[in-house]
Amino acid sequence: MSLKDFAEKDRVRTGYTPWRELNDDNAKAWEEAVEGYKSGIAASVVSRWLRKDKGCPLTDSTIRKGLIASINE
Repeated sequence: MSLKDFAEKDRVRTGYTPWRELNDDNAKAWEEAVEGYKSGIAASVVSRWLRKDKGCPLTDSTIRKGLIASINE
């Protein structure tokens, strides 16, 4: 069986839910973070705000990558 065939038949999914999708408050905070980043606020400032003020458990690197991916969508 090829990997593609296996993947199509495999119904096991990971249980990971992104932090921003855990609840409405996180989603709103993430939207505000993305808008702030788009407006020129440094990723390091956005990251500190998310971690200190919003309780985000992600690392600076993960947040930075997420911000970049969000503006490229």
